Amino acid sequence: MKKLVLFSICILIGLSVHAGRMVQSFNDAWYFSPLNSDNYSESLQMHQWEPVHIPHTWNTDAYTQRNYRRESSWYKKEFRLDAGQINNKHIYLKFDAINSLADIYLNDKLLTTHKGGYSAFTVDITHNIKENQTNLLAIRVNNENNNIPPLSGDFTIFGGIYRDVWLITTEKQHFTTTNHASDGVFITLPKVNEKEANVAICGTISNYTKKNNPLQLHIQILDKDGEVVSQSKQKIKTGEDRETIFEASAQITNPRLWSPDSPYLYKVKLTLTDNQGKDIKDELTLPLGIRWFSVDTNQGFRLNGKPLKLMGVCRHQDQAPLGIALSDEMHRRDMKLIKEMGANFVRLAHYQHNDAVLEACDRLGLLVWEEIPVVDIISTSTDFSDNAKSALREMIRQHYNHPSVIMWGYMNEAVIQVQYKVKKEERDHVYKKTVALAGELEKLLKEEDSSRLSAMAYHGNQIYNEIGLAGISDISGWNLYQGWYENDFNAFDRFVDEENRKYPERPLIISEFGAGSDKRIQSLNPQVFDFSMQWQQLYLEHYLPTIMKRPFIIGASEWNFIDFSSASRQESTPRINNKGLVYADRTPKDVYYYFQSFLRKDIPVLHLAINDWKKRILISDSETTIQPIKVYTNLQEATLFVNGQKVETQNINNYNAVWQVSLKEGKNHLRATGMYNDKMIEKHAEIEIEFKPVRLTKDNTENLNIGINAGSNCFFIDDKSGFCWLPDKEYTVGSWGYIGGNVFKKNPSRIGTTSEIKGTYNTPLFQTKRENPDAYRFDVPNGMYELQLLFSDLYNAPPREAYDLAKQTNEKPIHNQFNIYINEKIENKDFSPFAERGNNSAINKTYIVKVEDNNITVRLERLKGNSFINALKIRKL
Repeated sequence: MKKLVLFSICILIGLSVHAGRMVQSFNDAWYFSPLNSDNYSESLQMHQWEPVHIPHTWNTDAYTQRNYRRESSWYKKEFRLDAGQINNKHIYLKFDAINSLADIYLNDKLLTTHKGGYSAFTVDITHNIKENQTNLLAIRVNNENNNIPPLSGDFTIFGGIYRDVWLITTEKQHFTTTNHASDGVFITLPKVNEKEANVAICGTISNYTKKNNPLQLHIQILDKDGEVVSQSKQKIKTGEDRETIFEASAQITNPRLWSPDSPYLYKVKLTLTDNQGKDIKDELTLPLGIRWFSVDTNQGFRLNGKPLKLMGVCRHQDQAPLGIALSDEMHRRDMKLIKEMGANFVRLAHYQHNDAVLEACDRLGLLVWEEIPVVDIISTSTDFSDNAKSALREMIRQHYNHPSVIMWGYMNEAVIQVQYKVKKEERDHVYKKTVALAGELEKLLKEEDSSRLSAMAYHGNQIYNEIGLAGISDISGWNLYQGWYENDFNAFDRFVDEENRKYPERPLIISEFGAGSDKRIQSLNPQVFDFSMQWQQLYLEHYLPTIMKRPFIIGASEWNFIDFSSASRQESTPRINNKGLVYADRTPKDVYYYFQSFLRKDIPVLHLAINDWKKRILISDSETTIQPIKVYTNLQEATLFVNGQKVETQNINNYNAVWQVSLKEGKNHLRATGMYNDKMIEKHAEIEIEFKPVRLTKDNTENLNIGINAGSNCFFIDDKSGFCWLPDKEYTVGSWGYIGGNVFKKNPSRIGTTSEIKGTYNTPLFQTKRENPDAYRFDVPNGMYELQLLFSDLYNAPPREAYDLAKQTNEKPIHNQFNIYINEKIENKDFSPFAERGNNSAINKTYIVKVEDNNITVRLERLKGNSFINALKIRKL
């Protein structure tokens, strides 16, 4: 049985002022120019400079266009340092991240080039500073990612200086700042258990003097109350103008262990002084957490000797309209929301995250998988390999001392794009190179940090097993979406069971699972891939219990915590991947509370799941209508009241219950109650109902305004106007709806298309349609009406996306042409939506219709290919 046992004690660093060292923000008074030039002199002569504050990105365009700006831009900043600030000091600039390539110039000299958009780097500027004069700092930033990971990805590569910049001033003798922008100090536990922890400390001291006098290093370990639990002193012999490595050790008896339930942090205080212990050269105070863990396929993941299922989410780092230029408070807010949901685990996708994220995970008790952005496909060049190794080394060293980190990752779906971007005869070569690079990264990872697990994530394809990529890392992660891209929830169960049968020694984690949802799309009859809020709920309600009951699955991270920016995405919300448990503004979706109910045992959870659809426009001729009301809860049973009347008490199954209740038109008050530890828990909510008529009469058509979402099972709410387009329904006498035809499907198991529709913000309304209907008929009273017919030709679609994992038909272009008749009068002859606007483009045709025979009948006479319609709307004038 494969078993991995890892021991580690880690530290947390906050940038602050210490004796001998000053760290200050360098975010103000920057200027930005979008000039796409590599020429330093030409760029500095530009007069069009915009004042900006760091963090900053230029790619807000990624929220509105697929081909967002990926090229060079320039930043500059002027600053002065007086002699008192720099005499006998060493001066550094630390950049927390610049995406993706950065050329750093100071006073017309190129100091360094950093490749990699998610890790920090430090630049020694001591000998390039002008005293008491204006210094010019200029930076060329480029986000094209030529041989820099990621080459592509299902997320936006925002360009810019999007994390903090720091000015660091130290004494000439100090803890090194240039070891890949790490702390210069690394702490491990050679031995740890509940009774004792042996602490090993290794670090580097930089001596930029011509003196080799010994220094004194004083180390204290403090508990949470500031009491000293261990201390030691040692003399450090330093050479002239060079770096010196030191080692130290300490012991803690009966240590308080760090865990998600009790994230106890000690502090390590390192003080570097002269040999007499009087003159402080440098000082660091570093939080510290003690824990150990192991993993195998029989006992799963164990923390501090106890079993723990890793349950949580993946997290991207953007927020509209800011892109990835977020404040530390925004990062901390995300981690707090994840912890409050009940997660004990977070996968930081697909790159190294801000220090504030790791610090929050340490304090909150969130275990972390962090990874580098080798995503989709590799380049076989040496430059790419070197840049990937550099990213891995930087990530490990910079975040080595965080107790929250248990896994380092280095590849995600690394061959998913090969079949689309590599010629068939060259694919084997790329596969071999990918496997070779994975082996090199695995070796480097273990050389840098043998105390943690290595991890890799694969998309749901056996190619990873076939080429030998799966199994190289300690943990095999599978990104699985059965029941989303394809219509079979149980295919997930079969897949993981078969993987465990074939590879029983391989620890398995579900590194991604999720379904898209769009608040504008609601359904009483949800279907696979319809982007309704309800299908996302059904999907996740299947996955969580399925994962939890399989002991060989050590954990899972839902994809994704947020609705995040992915400029290449189309689907219902172009530019956004909408699989989040919270919206882009961090408002929780109702399904967030399913996770909270499922994961939290320490607090009562009782949530009326109506927030995503608080106002419902429904079809009914009665005074009331029957609607499902769902509650998410971790209570054993719950009682629902509607408008003050008790409906029913239900036992809770899978942390939810659904009542079919009678709701009136207007506002309805809901109350849910239940018992937790002998105390009554109750929650209140309000839902508003509006009716559209089924049968059309003089009494109910005076203000008639009905829209039909043709070929769709969903209600679609225009979030700009609030107008609701109703699900397609079949015509009956005296009513309205379609006669004949069929629902358009590009995939046999799901309706509509995923292609973006040009010329509209109501993309989903045009992504479905009814093909070849005999007619649509509205049995309205005589009078004047406005009729809108909406069209978009979805047949001649662009090539499919690699991230849509369903099997799709590659249909040949079809020339569709038909006549449009309204009450048997031809209104548009030889109409071809494709000829008029091209494929996947919105067309809205509006007619004023005088009704004299108590109906409006729209007939589409097919001439070539197919006739179709995407939506219809009728309004009484």
